[in-house]
Amino acid sequence: MSWQIGSNQTTVKNMRNFSEKNSRYEIRIAGSGGQGIILAGIMLAEAAILDGRYVIQSQSYGPEARGGRSVSEIILSEVEIDYPRALELDLLVALTQEACDRNLLDLKEDGLVIVDTGLVHGVIWGKVVSLPFRRIAQGVGETRAINMAALGAIVAFCPSVSRDSLARVMARRLPSAKVKANLLAFDKALELARSSRGKLKFVDTQDEFEI
Repeated sequence: MSWQIGSNQTTVKNMRNFSEKNSRYEIRIAGSGGQGIILAGIMLAEAAILDGRYVIQSQSYGPEARGGRSVSEIILSEVEIDYPRALELDLLVALTQEACDRNLLDLKEDGLVIVDTGLVHGVIWGKVVSLPFRRIAQGVGETRAINMAALGAIVAFCPSVSRDSLARVMARRLPSAKVKANLLAFDKALELARSSRGKLKFVDTQDEFEI
C-alpha cells in the first residue's frame, strides 16, 4: 500500500486485485467547524482501506475554529481512482441548513441526502433521509458524537464500508474513555438508518421539503 499526501488531500492505493468495473462512490460530509466532520471523513477513509477499497479523502474548512464551513469528501472505488475530486455525489450528509443548501447541486440525479432532523429543516431534493444525530449523541452522554452518528448512517447506505472496519478505526482514533459512547451513537444511527432504507421520502424537487 502506498500513500500520496498533499496539502489537504490523501490518496491511498490499495494494491489488491479488483474487478475492472469502476464502482466509484462519492460521499461528502458537510457542516460547521466543531462538529468533527474532518475526523469523520478521515475515519471513513481508513475504514474503507481496511475493507480493501481505493480511497481519496480531502477536506476544506473556513478560517474560524468553530462555526465556519467544514467539508470532508471521500471517494471510494474498487479500481484505481483516476480523478481526485468529486464529479457527482452519490451521498451528501448535511449537518447544517447552510451545508445542505450549498451542496445539493453537486449530487447526481439519484443521489441521497442524509440530514440531521434537528439542524436541517428544509431540503429541495427528491431522496432524503432525516435522522436525529444530535439527539442520539445527547442520549449516549457524548454531545460531540454527532459525527460518529453520521458515520453510522453512511454505513447503512454506502456499499463500500463495513461496520466492523469503522468500529476498529474508532477504537484506534478516539480516546479510550470515549470509544464506548461514540460506538453506541454510531450503532444507534446505523440501526435507524437501516430501518429507514425502505421508507425514503421522495418529493417534487421543485418544492421545498419541510422535515
